[in-house]
Amino acid sequence: MNNIKYREDIDALRGVSVLLVVIYHAFPGKLSGGFIGVDVFFVISGYLITSIIYSGLKKDEFSFLEFYKRRIRRIFPVLFTVLLASLIIGWLILFPDEYEQLGHHVSHATIFIQNFTLIKELGYFDVSSHYKPLLHLWTLSIEEQYYLVWPAILVLIFKSRINSSKFLISIILMSFITNIYFVNNYKDQVFFHSITRFWELGLGSLLAIQMFDNHQNAQIIIKLNSKFLFMLGLILILFSAFWIKGSSLYPHWIGLCPTVGTMLIIKANLQLRHWGGLVKIGLISYPLYMWHWVIISFFYIYLGKRPDTVFLLIAIAIAFLLSYLTKRYIEKVRYIKSDKIVVGLILIAITVGLGAVLIDHNDGMPNRRHLNYMEKFNIEFTRTPATDKLCDSYVFSQIQEKRSFNYCRTNFDSKRKLVAIIGDSHAHGLFPGIAEEANNYGYDTILLANKSCPPLMQFMWGRNPKEINNCQIKINQILKIVKLDKRIEKVIFVARGPVYIHGEVNGIFTTESVNTSLNIIKTPSRQTYEKYFDGFEKTLYQLNNTEHIKEIYCFLENPEIGFLPKEVLHRPFDSWDVSTKDSTIDRSLYRLRMNTYRNLVFEKSAGFSKVTIVDVEPYLCDGDRCFTYKNGNFLYADQDHFSVFGSHYIAKKVKKIMFEK
Repeated sequence: MNNIKYREDIDALRGVSVLLVVIYHAFPGKLSGGFIGVDVFFVISGYLITSIIYSGLKKDEFSFLEFYKRRIRRIFPVLFTVLLASLIIGWLILFPDEYEQLGHHVSHATIFIQNFTLIKELGYFDVSSHYKPLLHLWTLSIEEQYYLVWPAILVLIFKSRINSSKFLISIILMSFITNIYFVNNYKDQVFFHSITRFWELGLGSLLAIQMFDNHQNAQIIIKLNSKFLFMLGLILILFSAFWIKGSSLYPHWIGLCPTVGTMLIIKANLQLRHWGGLVKIGLISYPLYMWHWVIISFFYIYLGKRPDTVFLLIAIAIAFLLSYLTKRYIEKVRYIKSDKIVVGLILIAITVGLGAVLIDHNDGMPNRRHLNYMEKFNIEFTRTPATDKLCDSYVFSQIQEKRSFNYCRTNFDSKRKLVAIIGDSHAHGLFPGIAEEANNYGYDTILLANKSCPPLMQFMWGRNPKEINNCQIKINQILKIVKLDKRIEKVIFVARGPVYIHGEVNGIFTTESVNTSLNIIKTPSRQTYEKYFDGFEKTLYQLNNTEHIKEIYCFLENPEIGFLPKEVLHRPFDSWDVSTKDSTIDRSLYRLRMNTYRNLVFEKSAGFSKVTIVDVEPYLCDGDRCFTYKNGNFLYADQDHFSVFGSHYIAKKVKKIMFEK
């Protein structure tokens, strides 16, 4: 069943594809579309797996049991070596929240659903991806999901005498059309989802079936045609690697370039005397793919910044060395055709998976002895709860509806006046400090806020129609409550501002990166300054004309720091300290990022008698720097949200404005 002819050209193609991915992950600015190496892998995988299955079916030798035993021997040794190594390294150097996420990812990678896990998290091209050492395993999950369903489908169509090519073409078209239909509104989901990626593996499968059925014709390709097909395919792949960008809608139509290019190279079946070392790289392509991102990511995490070129080159060298050793000593297991080996590999998988679940469910093992110094900072970096039962009961009592918005907190005494904090997640960050200060002046506090959804009437925020509709429902609920509850005398309005127009700044804050972000309008049809402030004015108008609301405080956005506060802490076994790492940011970059937004807030709020602008910049910046670390404590929990300490710090600074008039 498995005796398909070895082809050097396919291993050379594997070498090209893994090099593209490695270069992209290490130096994305040098090879903007290097991630298309993954698409090349998909087509190759579809071709090889289908060749194996189809060959077995033709000879009446195919066995599901043998097929999956072969897959286990092929995939498990390298996979679980890398997963176990990641958990060991993580135990040594990762902070609890990072180790918890790693445990979560390992447990999901073990059962090959990492792609669905990532769909729920941030995008592939986000800077935070560097804090996910197993991010790249989404591709393996998709391949294994394909391997789970495709053999059964192929056996079914083979035995029922259905035209296999036509059937497969229909599957490819359905997957490809789904990709095209959803990619505009669900970019990240389409990128990671198996349904919108199966067409790429399907192309390889289709090629295998057609070449197998027409094997005699396939063997008499004229040399000139072979060279032409090979060169055309290589041009399509390299063109994609240099032309496509991470910001592109992908796979979309342009996904055809690298996938069709791969098909052409496989079809050409060109045999060269020398492949320039690409075959040797292809032979270690699987372990190299598995190791490279793990090493780069851990370098990034340990150094607390993007590694310098020399460190990236060292990381790549380590990845190559580990890949060679893995190929030589670990992958040998795949050639031992023993059921005991298969059972042993399954037991190892179960053990690693259960260990990862334990780490995930125990909050990243915060009591590791060598992390005792982190206890204080863990508290600072932990966000307060998003909701409480008392607030949920309050919402239902006010509007007779179940709460739909994300953040709902209160510290009620039903006889007292209320301060309502409305906004997005930054409102949640302010709540602890404001609630304490308000209590000192005879007020209770209610938090009514959303995750990534500003409280702007009729502002169409969201990545897709579903998110836009949900955001509007949440906004309307919040404003309805504020309008109905006559105990609310003060309203605090908090929103991130420019992020809803330009998106996040990509990477570390520099003049170039901030200017680049300002030149991007995420969705020009509905997410512009004009539309944002149209919603802003509508919201202020309603609040300003609500009789029981006496005062409205509009907080200007705090500085976004462009890095995680924990990046300035020393890691276990290093010699750095927070005192030797710069925890400040350039004040001019904050102003550059916020200038248009700040000016428009002042301009658009000027006509509302109850509105007071609260500018937190003077309390967070001094001279030409803005600080994130004060009196031995961090003001931020992450790149832009206040820590609990930061919330109390700011609340104490602004209490005179809000409560001591």
